Amino acid sequence: IPRSYLLLRRIKSHLLFDQLVCILTLLARNKLGWKRLAIPLYGHELLGSFLGLLLVFRTNSAYSRFAEARNYWATVSDKCRCLALESVSHIRPYAPKSAEKLEQLLLAFPDVLAYTCLAGNTKARLPPFEWELLYGEVEVSNNDIATVPSPGALSENGNKAITAGVPTEIVDELVIDPSTLILHKMHRYLYEAQCEPRSTAQDKTLFNLHLSNMGGQVNELSEALSGCEKIVDTPVPLSYSRHTSRFLTIWCGLLPLAIVPKFGYWISAPLMGTVSWLLYGLEEIGHLIEQPFVPVTDQPSYLISDDAIDDDRASQTLPYDIGLPICSVAEKIRTEVEKIISIQDNRK
Repeated sequence: IPRSYLLLRRIKSHLLFDQLVCILTLLARNKLGWKRLAIPLYGHELLGSFLGLLLVFRTNSAYSRFAEARNYWATVSDKCRCLALESVSHIRPYAPKSAEKLEQLLLAFPDVLAYTCLAGNTKARLPPFEWELLYGEVEVSNNDIATVPSPGALSENGNKAITAGVPTEIVDELVIDPSTLILHKMHRYLYEAQCEPRSTAQDKTLFNLHLSNMGGQVNELSEALSGCEKIVDTPVPLSYSRHTSRFLTIWCGLLPLAIVPKFGYWISAPLMGTVSWLLYGLEEIGHLIEQPFVPVTDQPSYLISDDAIDDDRASQTLPYDIGLPICSVAEKIRTEVEKIISIQDNRK
C-alpha cells in the first residue's frame, strides 16, 4: 500500500465519486423505496469487452514507449563504452590531446542526455563541469549550478542579461541542445585527431579506420538522442486518451445502478471500490509510464533541480516504479566510462 500512494492519490477523486454514487443508490433504494432506480447489467457486460480493449491498447502503447526509452539508453551505454575503449586503446597513443578532449566529452554525455530527457531547465540542471566543457569558462550567472537558457529565453528582452559580455559564438551555441553540441564537438575532435597522430604511414591507415569507426558510433549516439527527444516531445494521441478516460468514467459511474439491485447492501460498496481501483489504476499506470524519464534517484543527484522536489513522479516514487530513474542510469554510465579512461597504456 505505501508503494501505491502516488497511484491512489491520482485516482482518489474517481474512487470517491463512484463510492458516493454507490452509497446514494443504496440509500435511495433502501430508505426512500426507489426500487426502480436500476439498470440491467447486460449493458456493462457488452461494453466491458470494448473498454478492456481500449485499456489494454492504451497501456501497451505506454509500455512500448518505456521499452523504447530503455533500448535507447542501452545503446548509449554500449556506444559510450566502445568509444572509451577505442579512445584509450587506439587514439590516445597517437593523438593524446584530442583523445583527452574526446574522453571528457564521453564523461559528460550521459549527464547531458539526461538533462535533455528531463526537458532541460524544468527538471534538471547542468553541473559546472558540463557547462565549462560545452561553453567554456564564461561567467553567465552567479549561481553555483549553471543552467543553460532555452532558445526562447535568449530572445526575451528580460533575459538579455544572460548573454551580456558573452562572445557571439558562445551565444550561438547556447541555442543548440547541449547533447547535440557534445556530439558536434566529438566529431570535431575526431577530425583534429586525424591531423595530430605521431605515427608511420602504416599506423596512420589503421588509425584512420578506427577514427571512421568511432565517427559511426557517434552517429549512433545521435540516433539515440533523436529517439529520446521523440519520446519527450510526442505523447500518446490526446484524443484517444481522453476518449478512453470518458468511456471509463461513464462505465464506472453507472455501474452502481447495475450491481446494487443484484448484490445488495453489504457487497455492492466493496465491490464498486475494488472495480474502480483496478480499472482507474490500470488507466493511470498508462499515463504515468508513457513519459518514462523520471527525475528520481535512489541517492541525491546533482542533476536534479529543486523544482523536481514538487513533482509527484519524483518525490513519491522509487527507481523503476513508473519509469527510468534517468539520473541513476546516467551516473552508472559515467562511472563506467571514467573507469575505462583511467586505464594507463604503457606503449611507447
